[in-house]
Order: sequence, then structure tokens, then C-alpha cells
Amino acid sequence: MTTDFAWWSAAVAGNKAPVHEEPECGYFKIRDRRGANKQLAPIKRPWVACAIWRNDAGQLQAELAGTPVAVERIWPWCARHPIPYDHYQFWHAHEHFPEEIAA
Repeated sequence: MTTDFAWWSAAVAGNKAPVHEEPECGYFKIRDRRGANKQLAPIKRPWVACAIWRNDAGQLQAELAGTPVAVERIWPWCARHPIPYDHYQFWHAHEHFPEEIAA
């Protein structure tokens, strides 16, 4: 694992670090504000997976529910909800997280 993911790795291990303005690489969950979900109260919006990473040129990139997005669209809101990589993969395979009951 590269140092890009050190903040996320520590957060997943339970060592929550302060959230900075500068985005950190990692895997997260965030409440879905897209489409019909934006009309729902925030607490009723479903969780979706997202990720932030550096491309080969060193630039930050992000995806939300499998769709590329601007990093600013998810950071810092996702920072409070880091998830293990296997939960990120599970969401992409099943469109819900392991701890959620499939609807």
C-alpha cells in the first residue's frame, strides 16, 4: 500500500485522523444525493461507495457509485465514513453494503 492511502488505512483501523481540506485517497461510503435521492431527507438517502486515488500523473481522481466525479463533489463529506476495500468491492457487486439487508 502506498503512502497515498496511509490516512485511509489508519482511519479504517480505528485511528481517525483530522479531516483536512486537501482530499485523502481511500475508499468510503457517502449518502447518495443523485437523482430521486436528492429529494429525500439526508438520513433516508441510501449509502453508496466512492473512492479517491491518484492517477499515474499524480492527479487526484474520484468515483461515486462507479461513475467518475470531481473530487470536490465527495470530499470532505465522505471522509467521516471510510470503509474497508472489501466493503467497497461488495457494494460494487451487490449495490448495498454487507451490513445492510438487501432490499
